[in-house]
Amino acid sequence: MKAWKLRTRFVVTFAGLIVLGFAGLALIAGQQISQGATEDFERSMEQQASLVARGLREDLENFSEGEMSQSALENTVADFAGRTNTRITLIDTTGRAWLDSSGAPPGENQRDYPEVAAALENRIVYDARSDDAGNTIVYAAAPVAEDGQIFSIVQISTPLTHARGVVLERWLTLAGGVVLLTAVAIIAALWLSASLARPLSQLRTSANQMAAGNLEQRLPEDRQDEIGELAAAFNHMAEQVEAMLVEQRAFASNAAHELRTPLTAIRLRSEALREGALDEATEQQYIAEIDEEAARMGDLVQDLIMLSRLEGGRAGRGQEQISPLQLAHSLMREFQPQAAARRITLTLDAPEELPVQTASLSHMRIVFRNLLSNALKYTPDGGQITWEIRAEDGLIRHTITDTGQGIAPEDLPHVFERFYRADKARTRQIDGVGLGLSLVQTVAALYDGRIAISSPGLGQGAKVEVWWPVG
Repeated sequence: MKAWKLRTRFVVTFAGLIVLGFAGLALIAGQQISQGATEDFERSMEQQASLVARGLREDLENFSEGEMSQSALENTVADFAGRTNTRITLIDTTGRAWLDSSGAPPGENQRDYPEVAAALENRIVYDARSDDAGNTIVYAAAPVAEDGQIFSIVQISTPLTHARGVVLERWLTLAGGVVLLTAVAIIAALWLSASLARPLSQLRTSANQMAAGNLEQRLPEDRQDEIGELAAAFNHMAEQVEAMLVEQRAFASNAAHELRTPLTAIRLRSEALREGALDEATEQQYIAEIDEEAARMGDLVQDLIMLSRLEGGRAGRGQEQISPLQLAHSLMREFQPQAAARRITLTLDAPEELPVQTASLSHMRIVFRNLLSNALKYTPDGGQITWEIRAEDGLIRHTITDTGQGIAPEDLPHVFERFYRADKARTRQIDGVGLGLSLVQTVAALYDGRIAISSPGLGQGAKVEVWWPVG
């Protein structure tokens, strides 16, 4: 079975709630209306009884004095009954009915009926009771008096169905209002659902277009509600995805370029060795160069693997307690032979007591080994490299300063980009693949650290600062 669309579910749910709500309110209101209409009808019976009694008072006086015949009185009573749409019965003070607008013969004594008993006490009330056929009849009676003396009772009656007709009319009016309000609410729900579904449909279309490779899809951000926020989030995501794919393409292209050069060198030298036309010294030189290029490719692959693990979240934070002083001494000893061979002075400036750093030893070695290696690469023979370590504000600050060739101001913003080389003219004279600083920055960020590089300019050296949290 096909699932309902969001718009259909919204309209059905909204309309259902409205119908149920209006139906509940209509039921409560209808009950109040029914009760009110019945009470109004019963009160109107009391008022009509009083009016009929006043209207017949003069005729009853004339009849009692013999100035009006009974037939004339019967006609007058019948006329009042027709105008009030009721049955009128005249009752004497003993409770005997002696004239009825319906022409019915006198019945049982009615003195004990509530409305008649109240009228004999000069009060007007109503009462409802069933007739012989089981129909509910509403009665009201009013006294007719002369000089304060009651001499007759006027009783009016009508079936309760008349009141039910009024109730039904009010129910129909209420139902019509409910239907009208429901129709308006459903129309509003349709409009609202359309206004919600339209941007969602645009979002779906744009997402499908992006999945198909069209990364230029954007949504209008002309709304100030959650839909507008969703559109802004989608556009931001699209920009990030587009930038990421551009970066990945550039990364793949640069990686291929970096691998192509050593592979070409290895292939050319292996072909020359295979031909066997080289002297022994040249053969040894080619073998050494092949080893160097293979090692260079190995370093590139290792850096790529490490970057992939770090950025993919597969390389978690280490929990080793590392002494920054011991780490620095270890790395300085490692690079000392290279520095000595080129008469470069390596200096460590650090206090004897420093807080430990919680990290992976291999991660920290990656960071500072790359920084020292870069300093050695770009510092000319006879230069100087200083590693200063200080504890400040809950951080360990590592500062590596060299007297090397420096960095041009226009290159500084790009030094952390992958495969970027500030010294493009000497790309092949200096080992490396341009991944070191990118890798260093990624590792530092893993531990909530940060790194900054500054240089006064070309030929004036460079300074790298790394801030690493304590503990």
